[in-house]
Amino acid sequence: MPYRPTLSLVLVAAAAAAFSLVAARNWAQNNEANIQFHGFGDVRGVTVLSPTVDLTQDYSERTNLRINYGLDSISAASDSCVRCHREGINSHRQEVGLSVTRKYDDLKLTLGGAYSKENFYRATTGLVSVSRDLANANTTIAGGFSFSLNQPELHPLPDYENQYQSNAFLSVTQTLTKTTIAQAGYEFAHISGYQNNPYLRSDVNGVLVLGNVPNARTRQTLSARVRQALPAATYLEADYRRYIDDWQVKSNTISVGLSHYVRPDFLFALSYRRYDQTGAYFWAPQYTGIPQYYTADFRLEPFASNTYTGRVEFTPTHGWFGVPDGTSLMLQYERYQADNGFDAAIVSTGLRVPVKVFNR
Repeated sequence: MPYRPTLSLVLVAAAAAAFSLVAARNWAQNNEANIQFHGFGDVRGVTVLSPTVDLTQDYSERTNLRINYGLDSISAASDSCVRCHREGINSHRQEVGLSVTRKYDDLKLTLGGAYSKENFYRATTGLVSVSRDLANANTTIAGGFSFSLNQPELHPLPDYENQYQSNAFLSVTQTLTKTTIAQAGYEFAHISGYQNNPYLRSDVNGVLVLGNVPNARTRQTLSARVRQALPAATYLEADYRRYIDDWQVKSNTISVGLSHYVRPDFLFALSYRRYDQTGAYFWAPQYTGIPQYYTADFRLEPFASNTYTGRVEFTPTHGWFGVPDGTSLMLQYERYQADNGFDAAIVSTGLRVPVKVFNR
């Protein structure tokens, strides 16, 4: 399948038009559409164009509807069958999501779902979450649950396997001072069913064979976040994430960021992210003998990485070339470097446009 960024733009434009029809109803007081285009390139020659459309629509004082559509157009995708596509394959992924949020005084309930499909993979997800404000909205407790049915295709065979994933989370957000907010969270996930990577082959006694991994995996994540307002329209962000699972993969993620409003309509931000993980207990570059489990999945090997990000956002205060007030333009550059040889440069652009609601 050839790489066609023009097709991506057409599909996104069609989605934007459809969402505009929804927004044209006299439902809301607070509506916003986000249209973003992301570009990606790395040292292996992989390129990605990812346009997305996101519509948020308040159709009553208590009820909010959110619809999102995304499309990834990928050239030389690495996650493909190495026997058929040794140089990677041109691919694209489409995803659509819908959620409804209902407010009951200081309680907020959200129900939603999402569906995505790509060349050799499809996923269906349902979710529910609830949050409540306490102590004059200085404290927010939130929790939720989601269930996903993931179905990888065993390419080049037309068969699909099933993978079942359940996730639950709990978080507490606390306003500490007028300028400081902190959050702590915990997430639990259990995955069962098919978990091999059907596109990679493991080296077992010099022979390349399909991997074999356990059919169950339990994940746990602890996280902490701090947001601090500083003088001169400057803001500090700091995050920490600790992850463990019963495959003995353990990881630490530390990120810090600083943003500054050069002018009321111009934001400049810098951030740094450090990630490291141990390998799964059965991971090895090659295998000998008769191993019970074996894999060539690079996501299970030990590695460390650094990500450097710079971002600018421009939000005109009195409209811009005839577009509605509140429209903003974003440009972001990321540099990713890992000690396993992977290197990537990622350029993202984004356009946010508020939806105009027309009375009938």
